[in-house]
Amino acid sequence: MNRLRSITLALLLLVTGSVMGQMPAGSSVEVTAGIDYEIGGILVTGAEELDPSMITLLSSLRVGDMVQFPSEKIAEAVRNLWKQELFEDVQLFITARNGGIVYLEFRLKTLPKLSKYFFVGLSKVRQDALREKISLSRGTIVSQNLLRNSESIIRKNLIEKGFPDVTAKITAEADTSFAQAQVLRIDVELGPRLRIDDIVFEGNTALSGGKLRRAMDELHRLRWWNIFQSAKYLDDKLEGERALIVEAYNHAGYRDARIVRDTTYRLMVKDKARIRLVFTVEEGRPYYYRSVRFLGNSKYDNATLQSILRIDAGDRYDSKLLATRVNGDPNGNDISSLYLNSGYLFSNVIPVEARVSNDSIDLEIRIREGRPATVRKVKVVGNERTNDHVVYREIRTRPGDLFSKADIQRTIRELGQLGYFDPRSINIVPNPDPMTGSVDLEYSVTEQSTSQLELQGGWGANMVIGTAGLNFNNFSAKNMFNKKAWRPLPSGDGQTINLRAQSNGTFFSSYNFSFTEPWLGGKKPNSITFTAYHNIMNASGRTDSTAQKISITGVTLGQGLRLKWPDDYFTLYHALEYRRFDINNYPFGSSMFKTGIANSVAYNFTLRRDNRDLPIFPTRGSSLSFNMEATPPISLLDGRDYSKLTTNEKYRFIEYHKFKFSGDFYMQLAKNLVMRSYGEFGFLGSYSKDYGLPPFERFYLGGDGLQNFVLDGREIIGLRGYTNFSLTPTGGGALYNKFTSEMRYLISPSPTAQIFALAFVEAGNNYISFGDYRPFELKRSAGVGLRIFMPMFGLLGVDLGYGFDPMPGKIVPSGWQTHFVLGQQF
Repeated sequence: MNRLRSITLALLLLVTGSVMGQMPAGSSVEVTAGIDYEIGGILVTGAEELDPSMITLLSSLRVGDMVQFPSEKIAEAVRNLWKQELFEDVQLFITARNGGIVYLEFRLKTLPKLSKYFFVGLSKVRQDALREKISLSRGTIVSQNLLRNSESIIRKNLIEKGFPDVTAKITAEADTSFAQAQVLRIDVELGPRLRIDDIVFEGNTALSGGKLRRAMDELHRLRWWNIFQSAKYLDDKLEGERALIVEAYNHAGYRDARIVRDTTYRLMVKDKARIRLVFTVEEGRPYYYRSVRFLGNSKYDNATLQSILRIDAGDRYDSKLLATRVNGDPNGNDISSLYLNSGYLFSNVIPVEARVSNDSIDLEIRIREGRPATVRKVKVVGNERTNDHVVYREIRTRPGDLFSKADIQRTIRELGQLGYFDPRSINIVPNPDPMTGSVDLEYSVTEQSTSQLELQGGWGANMVIGTAGLNFNNFSAKNMFNKKAWRPLPSGDGQTINLRAQSNGTFFSSYNFSFTEPWLGGKKPNSITFTAYHNIMNASGRTDSTAQKISITGVTLGQGLRLKWPDDYFTLYHALEYRRFDINNYPFGSSMFKTGIANSVAYNFTLRRDNRDLPIFPTRGSSLSFNMEATPPISLLDGRDYSKLTTNEKYRFIEYHKFKFSGDFYMQLAKNLVMRSYGEFGFLGSYSKDYGLPPFERFYLGGDGLQNFVLDGREIIGLRGYTNFSLTPTGGGALYNKFTSEMRYLISPSPTAQIFALAFVEAGNNYISFGDYRPFELKRSAGVGLRIFMPMFGLLGVDLGYGFDPMPGKIVPSGWQTHFVLGQQF
């Protein structure tokens, strides 16, 4: 009603020849239509909590402006204030006139503010979930638009939760405790929660109901085994599911398949409301390609294009396969990608059904090649902390190069692998210019936190444990002495620095430092890494001469290279490591070496091929690795009879050779569902039978695989479903193998907290020598787990595994075991 009154005033200003304004003392002010008046002053009343100058600014009227009464400018001033949704009533008065000067007054009544709100009809869990969705907070202006939007958000959210009949009504009540404040009562009636009891198909003979249901993406039946699929009924998803059903028929050759009708009806199943979907389909008949030919191609001959298309006359019609082979293969094995990877940005490849008769199709692949395009400019936006040269050195599309889709995809992968940017937010915007045959490329990145600060104290194994650590993955060493660059640390040059100290004071302590420069010299991707560490283990906890203690001090200098052959997914890393072992009565299992000094100089060589698409939750690709670590064969060179030496003399210089192989494969089965297959093998050997295996470097299999509290030179291999190190021969193993298969489901792709669940089966074993090796006698397990990756904390997770076989020395299965993941993956 108030708004109607103000609009009526504005209309009167527009249609009357003379206007009577209202003066503060009630006297009248007369103005004449068509005459320009200067605004001498603007007064704002009724909105004491708002800045009068801001209200005047919003109205678009200014002191000194020339206006007429009536005029569109006056009416627009009133409308401008209404648009702000701050006022319950807006009135404009002429309060005085002095010749050609008028004085105006905005008389306003502000909308009330929210003091609090509450729900009626919902559980506390649902209330808390909705509070995060709606924009209601203390002090918010309560407008009708706010109420309508809030009701809509509540209904939409609960419909998505499976309550299609939900109603929400917000009622505003005055809060007598505060002036101009309101309390909102939100009444919600959920209605029955509808889940899909069944999805039925009628008229289908070529494709089974099960196959058609599997083709659907959003709507699924309520079944106990559908642990990763929701049975909620969402009406707005129905149209998309219809398209997927027809696509499944097209994929099977049924070009004319259609859904005649779909019906939804409700029913009660065990006293619970359910919904049933019935699709009536008309399949038609299967179609076949009668002929296939290419038109317009000159860059590539028919044989080359046919080797990619791989569709021949007589083949059954398959729309999905045709689209994939022409321009939709995710791995780039399609005709369009062939042209795009050769610079033909302006090319167009279109499959055309030139003629259709009976059940036969004449297929033509019509190609417009256009001219090759060259890259003119390359730009990166979004890298606020990371310096430009760090980003540009990873970009494979350079100005002057021919346009290449493959190079763009590889660039996106390499930028994601850096860890500085959210891999799922990296985007490319090409700006082609057909007139000049060039294209400008703009890469858009979103930076994410890459550093980890660790300060913690805890109680475990009857001891207090303290940890302090810093892992900074985008460090800038050259800015260390630049005070302005410390925000909180110098960043942007892509270097990695790691500092970590951990101790409980008596039983163990560990101090580590490492630094990596990924582009030594700045011209080639050749990295250099320096690491230094000092670890102390005290098995007895004593501090006198009887203490069972080992101290290991080591330094490592390594170099990493990116290779171009066999392809540029290969990397090579080699390093030289020196370690000094100071041992006092330390128990090494079967080894007689308990006290003394040992030294080790080892060369480490690693060849890896890694083409996984994402670093945290890969969906495709693989990682293959071969690692060799070896010391000089001193026992074969110094001429001494090692069978007659004491253990202190024998192990003064540690010697061994170690080989490890691993393969990690990923395949996407459905949206957010990935299968991982993993296997690894390790062997530790000696050069001389008289020297034997060293007391260090042995393999310890079983448990969570965490290395945190084991600092005596052993290598830890996790195998879930069994306790830590339980599958290890006395003194450590020299040969092991392990196989893992996981089904992973991505729950949250957010870069701040990626979350995925997994189910696994695993098997492996550990042996003292090749003579004991039994490749098929494996310790088996299965279980489920959860992973959470947060940039500030790394990878965290928990696994619950069941060991099907007994541990050594036991006769009953290992049973259920709980394992925690801190900072590494299995």
